[in-house]
Amino acid sequence: MTDETARTQSCGYQGFEFGAGGYPDSICVDGRLFDADNCDDEGNLYPPVEDIPCPMCRRSAAVAFWAERNYIGGATRKTALHAARSLVRDIRQKRGLPR
Repeated sequence: MTDETARTQSCGYQGFEFGAGGYPDSICVDGRLFDADNCDDEGNLYPPVEDIPCPMCRRSAAVAFWAERNYIGGATRKTALHAARSLVRDIRQKRGLPR
């Protein structure tokens, strides 16, 4: 099987992680978020520059990712972790999944 024919898995998550604002611009592919706007003319997604875990199928990894992002952004470790947990919980709750 070549890269072009390899099958990928998706939990179906689409979100707003890449800043488009008014429409979902992220999509889960194999547990990683891809920027839906970062594709070629045929709609083939380019690989992401960084590994952003999907909050639906990789909940713990997503919390860790956003906590680190918040901490690097200047929050204390405690505040960063709390904000990350709240973000992932809200995303999951809006889609009817357990926190």
